[in-house]
Amino acid sequence: VFVNLYHTLLQHSLLIAVDGLPSKRSVTAFKRCSCYEIGDDVFSLSELECLVIRGKLGRPVHARSPFVEPPKKSRSYLIYALTSSDYRVNFILNNGDISYPKKVPIYNPRLLEDQMDAASFNFLSAQVKIDAKKRSVFLPNVCNVYRSDFGGNDGLVCLQSCLRFLEEHDQLSVAALLDNGVVSIKFLKPSEMFHASLSEMSALV
Repeated sequence: VFVNLYHTLLQHSLLIAVDGLPSKRSVTAFKRCSCYEIGDDVFSLSELECLVIRGKLGRPVHARSPFVEPPKKSRSYLIYALTSSDYRVNFILNNGDISYPKKVPIYNPRLLEDQMDAASFNFLSAQVKIDAKKRSVFLPNVCNVYRSDFGGNDGLVCLQSCLRFLEEHDQLSVAALLDNGVVSIKFLKPSEMFHASLSEMSALV
Protein backbone atom coordinates (compact mmCIF):
# COMPACT_ATOMS: atom_id res chain seq x y z
CA VAL A 1 0.00 0.00 0.00
CA PHE A 2 2.74 2.47 0.93
CA VAL A 3 4.66 1.81 -2.30
CA ASN A 4 1.52 2.57 -4.33
CA LEU A 5 0.95 5.67 -2.23
CA TYR A 6 4.53 6.83 -2.75
CA HIS A 7 4.25 6.44 -6.53
CA THR A 8 0.89 8.26 -6.54
CA LEU A 9 2.37 11.18 -4.61
CA LEU A 10 5.38 11.23 -6.92
CA GLN A 11 3.17 11.37 -10.02
CA HIS A 12 0.96 14.04 -8.45
CA SER A 13 4.00 16.11 -7.49
CA LEU A 14 5.57 15.89 -10.95
CA LEU A 15 2.34 17.02 -12.59
CA ILE A 16 1.80 20.08 -10.38
CA ALA A 17 5.42 21.10 -9.76
CA VAL A 18 5.09 24.89 -9.77
CA ASP A 19 8.84 25.46 -10.20
CA GLY A 20 9.22 22.96 -13.01
CA LEU A 21 10.66 19.47 -12.90
CA PRO A 22 13.11 18.63 -10.13
CA SER A 23 16.78 19.33 -10.80
CA LYS A 24 20.03 18.61 -8.97
CA ARG A 25 19.50 21.82 -6.98
CA SER A 26 15.78 21.54 -6.33
CA VAL A 27 15.24 17.80 -5.79
CA THR A 28 15.78 18.02 -2.01
CA ALA A 29 13.02 20.60 -1.60
CA PHE A 30 10.84 18.67 -4.06
CA LYS A 31 11.03 15.43 -2.09
CA ARG A 32 10.80 17.03 1.34
CA CYS A 33 7.94 19.40 0.51
CA SER A 34 5.74 17.17 -1.66
CA CYS A 35 3.33 15.72 0.90
CA TYR A 36 0.08 13.89 1.53
CA GLU A 37 -1.94 14.03 4.71
CA ILE A 38 -2.61 10.46 5.80
CA GLY A 39 -4.66 9.93 8.92
CA ASP A 40 -3.34 12.36 11.52
CA ASP A 41 0.11 12.82 9.97
CA VAL A 42 1.64 14.47 6.93
CA PHE A 43 4.15 12.41 4.94
CA SER A 44 6.61 13.77 2.38
CA LEU A 45 8.10 11.75 -0.47
CA SER A 46 11.40 11.45 1.38
CA GLU A 47 9.66 10.34 4.60
CA LEU A 48 7.61 7.70 2.80
CA GLU A 49 10.66 6.42 0.95
CA CYS A 50 13.32 6.47 3.67
CA LEU A 51 11.45 6.10 6.94
CA VAL A 52 8.38 4.05 6.04
CA ILE A 53 9.14 1.86 3.02
CA ARG A 54 12.90 1.65 3.61
CA GLY A 55 12.58 1.92 7.40
CA LYS A 56 14.27 -1.40 8.18
CA LEU A 57 16.82 -1.18 5.37
CA GLY A 58 20.21 0.54 5.34
CA ARG A 59 21.01 4.25 5.31
CA PRO A 60 22.33 5.80 2.10
CA VAL A 61 26.02 6.40 1.51
CA HIS A 62 26.77 9.87 0.11
CA ALA A 63 23.20 10.37 -1.07
CA ARG A 64 22.96 12.72 -4.04
CA SER A 65 20.23 13.52 -6.53
CA PRO A 66 17.81 11.84 -7.02
CA PHE A 67 18.24 10.31 -3.54
CA VAL A 68 17.13 12.57 -0.70
CA GLU A 69 17.15 11.85 3.01
CA PRO A 70 14.41 13.36 5.18
CA PRO A 71 15.42 15.92 7.84
CA LYS A 72 16.51 14.57 11.24
CA LYS A 73 13.34 15.92 12.86
CA SER A 74 11.37 13.36 10.84
CA ARG A 75 12.97 10.37 12.57
CA SER A 76 9.80 9.89 14.62
CA TYR A 77 8.14 8.57 11.45
CA LEU A 78 10.12 5.36 11.90
CA ILE A 79 7.21 4.15 14.03
CA TYR A 80 5.45 3.57 10.69
CA ALA A 81 8.37 1.61 9.21
CA LEU A 82 7.45 -1.53 7.32
CA THR A 83 8.89 -4.70 8.83
CA SER A 84 10.36 -5.91 5.53
CA SER A 85 14.09 -5.58 4.86
CA ASP A 86 13.91 -6.92 1.31
CA TYR A 87 16.69 -5.55 -0.92
CA ARG A 88 14.33 -5.68 -3.92
CA VAL A 89 12.81 -2.45 -2.58
CA ASN A 90 15.80 -0.75 -4.20
CA PHE A 91 14.58 -1.91 -7.61
CA ILE A 92 10.83 -1.31 -7.30
CA LEU A 93 10.83 2.23 -5.87
CA ASN A 94 10.78 4.67 -8.76
CA ASN A 95 12.61 7.94 -8.06
CA GLY A 96 11.11 9.66 -11.08
CA ASP A 97 14.43 10.31 -12.81
CA ILE A 98 14.96 9.05 -16.35
CA SER A 99 17.11 6.10 -15.29
CA TYR A 100 13.90 4.56 -13.95
CA PRO A 101 11.00 3.34 -16.10
CA LYS A 102 8.36 5.90 -17.02
CA LYS A 103 5.67 3.37 -16.13
CA VAL A 104 5.02 2.06 -12.64
CA PRO A 105 2.87 -0.92 -11.63
CA ILE A 106 0.14 -0.98 -9.02
CA TYR A 107 1.17 -3.53 -6.43
CA ASN A 108 -1.33 -6.08 -5.15
CA PRO A 109 -0.62 -7.70 -1.75
CA ARG A 110 -1.77 -11.09 -3.06
CA LEU A 111 0.69 -10.94 -5.96
CA LEU A 112 3.45 -8.96 -4.29
CA GLU A 113 6.28 -11.51 -4.40
CA ASP A 114 5.86 -12.18 -8.11
CA GLN A 115 5.35 -8.49 -8.86
CA MET A 116 8.52 -7.52 -7.01
CA ASP A 117 10.49 -10.12 -8.96
CA ALA A 118 9.02 -8.90 -12.26
CA ALA A 119 9.68 -5.23 -11.45
CA SER A 120 13.26 -6.05 -10.39
CA PHE A 121 13.78 -7.87 -13.67
CA ASN A 122 12.40 -4.95 -15.69
CA PHE A 123 14.64 -2.46 -13.89
CA LEU A 124 17.88 -4.46 -13.79
CA SER A 125 17.68 -5.92 -17.27
CA ALA A 126 17.64 -2.34 -18.57
CA GLN A 127 20.20 -0.94 -16.12
CA VAL A 128 22.97 -3.52 -15.82
CA LYS A 129 25.66 -3.15 -18.50
CA ILE A 130 28.36 -5.70 -19.29
CA ASP A 131 31.68 -4.85 -20.98
CA ALA A 132 33.28 -8.24 -21.65
CA LYS A 133 36.42 -6.75 -23.22
CA LYS A 134 37.18 -4.63 -20.16
CA ARG A 135 35.90 -7.34 -17.82
CA SER A 136 33.56 -4.81 -16.20
CA VAL A 137 29.96 -4.94 -15.03
CA PHE A 138 28.08 -1.70 -14.43
CA LEU A 139 25.34 -1.75 -11.80
CA PRO A 140 22.66 0.89 -11.18
CA ASN A 141 23.59 3.79 -8.91
CA VAL A 142 21.05 2.73 -6.28
CA CYS A 143 23.25 -0.31 -5.55
CA ASN A 144 26.08 2.04 -4.61
CA VAL A 145 23.99 4.49 -2.58
CA TYR A 146 22.35 1.69 -0.59
CA ARG A 147 25.32 -0.67 -0.66
CA SER A 148 24.67 -1.87 2.90
CA ASP A 149 21.52 -3.63 1.65
CA PHE A 150 23.78 -5.82 -0.49
CA GLY A 151 26.56 -6.76 1.90
CA GLY A 152 28.39 -3.48 2.55
CA ASN A 153 31.22 -2.52 0.21
CA ASP A 154 31.46 -5.85 -1.57
CA GLY A 155 30.43 -5.13 -5.15
CA LEU A 156 30.59 -8.81 -6.01
CA VAL A 157 27.92 -9.65 -3.42
CA CYS A 158 25.75 -6.90 -4.91
CA LEU A 159 26.26 -8.32 -8.40
CA GLN A 160 25.25 -11.77 -7.19
CA SER A 161 22.07 -10.29 -5.70
CA CYS A 162 21.21 -8.73 -9.06
CA LEU A 163 22.19 -11.69 -11.22
CA ARG A 164 18.96 -13.66 -10.95
CA PHE A 165 16.98 -10.71 -12.34
CA LEU A 166 18.96 -10.51 -15.61
CA GLU A 167 18.25 -12.03 -19.00
CA GLU A 168 19.70 -15.53 -19.34
CA HIS A 169 22.34 -14.44 -21.87
CA ASP A 170 23.52 -11.71 -19.48
CA GLN A 171 23.66 -14.21 -16.62
CA LEU A 172 25.85 -16.46 -18.76
CA SER A 173 28.09 -13.53 -19.76
CA VAL A 174 28.65 -12.56 -16.13
CA ALA A 175 29.23 -16.18 -15.13
CA ALA A 176 31.89 -16.51 -17.85
CA LEU A 177 33.67 -13.40 -16.57
CA LEU A 178 33.58 -14.67 -13.00
CA ASP A 179 34.91 -18.08 -14.04
CA ASN A 180 37.83 -16.50 -15.91
CA GLY A 181 39.19 -14.23 -13.21
CA VAL A 182 38.71 -10.81 -11.65
CA VAL A 183 35.68 -8.73 -12.61
CA SER A 184 35.55 -4.97 -12.10
CA ILE A 185 32.25 -3.86 -10.53
CA LYS A 186 31.35 -0.27 -11.34
CA PHE A 187 28.28 1.88 -10.79
CA LEU A 188 26.39 4.01 -13.28
CA LYS A 189 26.32 7.74 -12.70
CA PRO A 190 23.09 9.15 -11.24
CA SER A 191 20.70 10.88 -13.58
CA GLU A 192 19.88 14.56 -13.04
CA MET A 193 16.85 14.66 -15.36
CA PHE A 194 13.32 13.67 -14.39
CA HIS A 195 10.27 12.35 -16.21
CA ALA A 196 7.56 14.95 -16.76
CA SER A 197 5.02 12.39 -15.55
CA LEU A 198 4.57 8.70 -14.85
CA SER A 199 1.94 6.30 -16.10
CA GLU A 200 0.48 2.99 -15.01
CA MET A 201 2.23 -0.13 -16.18
CA SER A 202 0.14 -3.03 -17.42
CA ALA A 203 -0.05 -6.05 -15.13
CA LEU A 204 3.38 -7.47 -14.26
CA VAL A 205 2.06 -10.94 -13.52
